[in-house]
Amino acid sequence: MSNKPSITFIFPGHAKNPCGGNKVVNEHANRLAADGHEVHIVYAGSLFWAKKSLYFKLTNCYRYIERLIKGYSCRGWFNLDKRVKEHLTLSLNYRHVPKSDIYICTSPYTSMYVKDYPTNNKYYFIQDYENWGNVTDEILRSTYHFPLKKITISTWLQRIIKEEEHEPCALVPNGFDMTYFQQTIPLDKKDKFRVTMLYHTMERKDCPCGFDALKIVKERYPQLRVNIFGTPERPADLPEWYDYFQRPDRETHNRIYNEAAIFIGTSKVEGWGLPIGEAMICGAAVTCTNNPGYLEMAKDGETALVSPVHDSTALAANIIRLIEDDNLRLRIAKTGHEFIQQFTWEESYKRMKSALNL
Repeated sequence: MSNKPSITFIFPGHAKNPCGGNKVVNEHANRLAADGHEVHIVYAGSLFWAKKSLYFKLTNCYRYIERLIKGYSCRGWFNLDKRVKEHLTLSLNYRHVPKSDIYICTSPYTSMYVKDYPTNNKYYFIQDYENWGNVTDEILRSTYHFPLKKITISTWLQRIIKEEEHEPCALVPNGFDMTYFQQTIPLDKKDKFRVTMLYHTMERKDCPCGFDALKIVKERYPQLRVNIFGTPERPADLPEWYDYFQRPDRETHNRIYNEAAIFIGTSKVEGWGLPIGEAMICGAAVTCTNNPGYLEMAKDGETALVSPVHDSTALAANIIRLIEDDNLRLRIAKTGHEFIQQFTWEESYKRMKSALNL
C-alpha cells in the first residue's frame, strides 16, 4: 500500500462523451496514479435527490441503471490509467463516495456536497465561470466562499476569486500533450483556403457566429472549405463545403488541424479554450473572439487575430486578412506555435501538486 495521500475527484455527471473539463482532470488523475497515489473519479448518478419529486426519483433510478449498463466511463474516448478507479454513485453524499485523504470537486453543484465532507482537505477545481443551468451569478459566487481550497486554470478566473470575492486561489494553467498534437505540414504548405473550427450545441460556444462569418468569406472566396469537428451528429443544414468529423480519432484530429491554415474560435465565454492551443501546436493561424479564456493564449496581433464576441463581420474580416496576407498568416501561426510550447502537462502537473500540498 502506498503511503501517499489518496485523492478523489467529484463530477456532477457521467463522462461517456468527450469534454474538455473532464479531459483536464483525467490528465492530472493519470499523473497522480503514476506517482503512486490511489485515485478515484466519482460521477453523480443524481443531484439533490431529497429535493426531487417522486416521479423524478423513480425515473432517475431507471436512468441510473441504464447508465450502469450502457456505460458512464471516459475510457471510450480517453486513455485513462488503469489504476484510476471510476465510480457511478446514486448520490454524492459523503457515505456514498470512496474514502480518501483529499477530495476535489469540479463544479458548483459538486461543491455543494463536498463542502460538508468531514475533512479539511477539500478543494474546488474551477475550470470555467459556470453560471448556467440553475446556477445564477449569485449562487455561483456564493460557492467561491465555501470552506474549500480554490484552484483555477486561468488568470481571469483567479482575478474574480481573489480580487472580487477576496478568496485565496491557486493558479494551475492547463497543459497540452505535445506528443498527441503535432505539426505535420509546414506552415507555408498549408491550404490557406481551408479553415477549421469546433462545433458545439451550447449557446455560449456561439457556433452560429462562426457559420455567419464563414458564409461572408465564402462569398469572396468560393474555393473556401471548412474542417469542422465535434461530438454531436453533423448539423442537418450544414453546407456541402463543410467536411464534418464526429468524435475524430487521434490521427484524424491532427489531420483536421494540420490541413487548415486557419482556426477560428467563436465562444462567448471559455474558462480556457483547449482547441485554441491545440490548433497553435499544429501550426494553424488562430483568429478568435476576445472572450477572456481565449485571451490566456490569444494575444492580438501576435499569437492570434482577435475580434469582439458575437461579431461575425469582424471575425470574417480577420479570416480574410489571414487569407490575403501570407506574411501575416505565417507570422501569427509561427508565433502562436512557439508561444504555446510553454504550456506542458509536466509544468501543469507540477503546479497542481504544489496546490494540493503534495
